[in-house]
Amino acid sequence: MVRMSTISIIVVILSAATTKAQNYPPFLREAEWALANEFRQLEHQDWHAWRQQQEWRLRQADDEDDATCWLLHDDYPYSDCRAQLVAIRQECAGGGDLFDSDCD
Repeated sequence: MVRMSTISIIVVILSAATTKAQNYPPFLREAEWALANEFRQLEHQDWHAWRQQQEWRLRQADDEDDATCWLLHDDYPYSDCRAQLVAIRQECAGGGDLFDSDCD
C-alpha cells in the first residue's frame, strides 16, 4: 500500500515537472493544435481532384500566356515572349520576391 502511494506520488511529481519544464506560451499550444489539425485534413484530401485542379490551372496560365504573346507579336517575337513569361512563372512559383510586380 505504501509502495503504491509512493509510486503514485512520484508519477504526479514527474508529470508536473514535465509540464512545467515545457512551459509553452499559450499561443504555441494553439499553433501546435492548428498544425496537427491541418495535417489531419491533408490525410483526407482527395489528391486526384487536387492534381486535376493544378493541371487545369497550368492549362489556364498557358492559354493566358499564349493570348498575351499573340497580342504582342508585333513588338516581340512569339518565342521570346513565351520564354520570358515561363521564366517569370518559374521564378514566382519558386518563391520569388513577394513585392516583385512580375509575380502579380
